[in-house]
Amino acid sequence: MIKNAIKDHEFFTVSTFENTSENISFTIDTVCYFKKKFENSSLRVIIGEDNFYTFTSWHKYKDILLSANIIVLSRDNIERYDKISTLKNYIEENINLFNQTKSGKIHFSALHKSDISATALREMIKQNESFKNFVSKENYEYIQKNGLYK
Repeated sequence: MIKNAIKDHEFFTVSTFENTSENISFTIDTVCYFKKKFENSSLRVIIGEDNFYTFTSWHKYKDILLSANIIVLSRDNIERYDKISTLKNYIEENINLFNQTKSGKIHFSALHKSDISATALREMIKQNESFKNFVSKENYEYIQKNGLYK
């Protein structure tokens, strides 16, 4: 499904690092792997808004911030994030300033805004509700064909 999602974006590639790892792979492990693999590059971790609300409970979340910048794909009004005071000082609204830093910043992007989270989508499928309008044609067919999320 990821391959379907990025097929028109040549600057993205799919990694099997987490799938092929013998151990449980936490996000910090993945970040460290790519930081070592691409030493001179700036890393970005892209997460959905729903995941951002629990980010401070992630394994070694502070180390993730020390190693990469975080892009949050927003769905609603960014002002709600004031409730997460622990991360307030890391938020950078200016994308140019965000891109000038290698780590320690969080930016909310509404550029590719989605009206539905992966969690809500899986629940719709589980309840046999129509989800065709929320995913690409290819991913709709893939989910249907493989009976995913039932």
